[in-house]
Amino acid sequence: MACGASNDLCLECGLCCNGVIFADVRLESGDDAGLLRSLGLPVISANASLRPGVGEPNRKSKISRPRFQQPCAALDGCRCRIYADRPKYCREFECLLLKKVQAGLVETAAARRVIRATLRRAEEVKRLLRKLGDADEQSALSLRFRRMKQRMESGIPDAENAEMFSRLTLAVHGLNLRLGEAFYPRPGKG
Repeated sequence: MACGASNDLCLECGLCCNGVIFADVRLESGDDAGLLRSLGLPVISANASLRPGVGEPNRKSKISRPRFQQPCAALDGCRCRIYADRPKYCREFECLLLKKVQAGLVETAAARRVIRATLRRAEEVKRLLRKLGDADEQSALSLRFRRMKQRMESGIPDAENAEMFSRLTLAVHGLNLRLGEAFYPRPGKG
């Protein structure tokens, strides 16, 4: 998303576009949904049906603006294929870690270590999801975890899957703590 002078950090990270930080991005006033669709973003119209997940009913959404799901279809590695035409939210978003680097509160090398550690945590979550049978790399991690939780709660898993789900739950919790500490901007705080 918006990276300014610290673009190199964003190009190493991609967490705001790869489905780890966000499950979707809502378009804002001035965003051209038609243009974004023509550039390959699968924009979902306001009040369109949600893509149903495992065990989820196909229900109408309560959103008031069009959106697109994460991981972003325009993400290529950690680069945005539609960078010049990206939506307003993407242009304006800066994670807490980037803001701290820009303010001189965190050194770039330290930020890179945080990014690498967070990416490893996200990969561990993905690995555990795959072991439990969820290979849907086109859905955000939070949605994949929620579906897995529903699946586990809908029946009695065998001991191996129960233990694996316990490890997944701890991994998701650890990832969410890291995201909250290092990446989520705090209202009213730089």
